[in-house]
Amino acid sequence: MKNYLLTQFDLHQRLYNNVLDGFTDAETNRRPYGDENINYVKYMAGHILNSQYGLASVAGLDVDIKWNDLFAVMGRSQARDDFPYPGIEEIKAEWNRLYEPVREGLGNLSPDELQHTPAEPFDQVADSNGELWAFINHHIAYHIGQIGILRRGFGKEPMSYE
Repeated sequence: MKNYLLTQFDLHQRLYNNVLDGFTDAETNRRPYGDENINYVKYMAGHILNSQYGLASVAGLDVDIKWNDLFAVMGRSQARDDFPYPGIEEIKAEWNRLYEPVREGLGNLSPDELQHTPAEPFDQVADSNGELWAFINHHIAYHIGQIGILRRGFGKEPMSYE
């Protein structure tokens, strides 16, 4: 099971960077189509980053969670209009900084550690760390897909899979 989860984790690393490729910071601060019910690209990128911190927790890492108040998971934050969010390149840099240590930590998890009950609040969505990891992988893929659709709304080429 762990190898499949790591394969997804690696795929998300590539797709996260690819789906955000070519966006200007200004574009990531605009709601596409002028629809206030659609989240900003930047908000979703930060929200996915926040999920990566959840994986860091599963991996046993003690990391400083940047911008938690802006991008918290489990409905604890929402996109805000006219708000001075960090730059998209800063968000991407934090995602990329986390990749290697989180991957190493996840790769070192034992089968027993994957069966442990996740910490709060993650125990609300999964009974084990392995289930939580699968849930977060799905969550990240879901939002990468949303950003992929928004790329087209901004007149950009489809996301590269390479």
